[in-house]
Amino acid sequence: MTEPTISEAYDFLGLCGSGSFGKVHKVRCKEDGQLYACKEINYSKMSSKEKELLVSEVNLLRKLNHPNIVKYIRRYQDKAATIIFIIMDYCSKGDLSDYVKMHKKSNQYISEEKIWSIFAQLLIALDYCHSPNKPDASGVGRVIHRDLKTANVFLCEDGSIKLGDFGLCRVLEQSTMAKTNVGTPLYMAPELLENKSYTEKVDIWSLGCIIYELCSLQPPYVATSLDSLKAKVKRGVRPFVPSHYSSEIRRIIDMMLIKEPEKRPSTVELMQLPFVAKLLQGLNCDANRRVGRVEQMTPVERGGNLRGASRGAASRPANGKCDSTDLSAWEERLRTREDTLNGWEADLAEREAQLKERLAKAGLR
Repeated sequence: MTEPTISEAYDFLGLCGSGSFGKVHKVRCKEDGQLYACKEINYSKMSSKEKELLVSEVNLLRKLNHPNIVKYIRRYQDKAATIIFIIMDYCSKGDLSDYVKMHKKSNQYISEEKIWSIFAQLLIALDYCHSPNKPDASGVGRVIHRDLKTANVFLCEDGSIKLGDFGLCRVLEQSTMAKTNVGTPLYMAPELLENKSYTEKVDIWSLGCIIYELCSLQPPYVATSLDSLKAKVKRGVRPFVPSHYSSEIRRIIDMMLIKEPEKRPSTVELMQLPFVAKLLQGLNCDANRRVGRVEQMTPVERGGNLRGASRGAASRPANGKCDSTDLSAWEERLRTREDTLNGWEADLAEREAQLKERLAKAGLR
């Protein structure tokens, strides 16, 4: 029996978006009437590497099974037209990038409750990806997304979110490190920007960038060139999150945007923080969405709560006394604060120099 073509199986209802290699359509299955997204990709002009990434995404999506990850349904191929069609979950509310732009245009901040909900769902999706064992995806191992950004997070009708676009993902063997410079620069971890070896901690940095952007309506580090971006990330200088957001959300952003990957928390460490654990319990997602975790949840090295993660602030011991370890921690935090202030000063000097240059060119000096 001949397999039906895409047009025989689905009705095309409209265009959702387009990219360099193809389009995303809204389609309806003729058999059951369900709505889906159809990614149409023309691979005729793709390089071998790009074709490899495409095959990687298709093969991975068909194996991953999680409520907060875009689900692969099936694929069709039109060899004559060199087009592949991928049928996936349809997320009717667009993506987080559009969501941020909408709020920025209307000059309205996103509610903290909504931001925490998005954070929790992305965290458990990443925890599933980073887990070395997935009972429903045998042999997949740890998956690093590597291109986590607002444009790759999709919003559903019921308020849930789904992580998609795994085209740049890498399946990482346990205890190994990868080394390939990929991803979107504004959300790229320092180790990726410097083309160094990396682990799944790069996704934690990107998650921090996303949560920061949801609060501030712009990425934490904005630059017009890659060199300028690297310099800003290295200095660790970024505008503060608006003050009406809680100290908890600002502190957890600081934790995820720690420059040293070995000090950056993992999904397990984030999920065991009392505030986050309570959040996940309230959303009823810890038990039924975290699948296949085999490693033990050990205490977070930076302390078991969010308060110790504040930039430029230290937690006072309960007994009011400080031992040498406490003093060292205070000194380290003061040095960090000083570095931040120095970074701000350097950033202002850079802007002043740019302004003087523009004024000189305009003949106003």
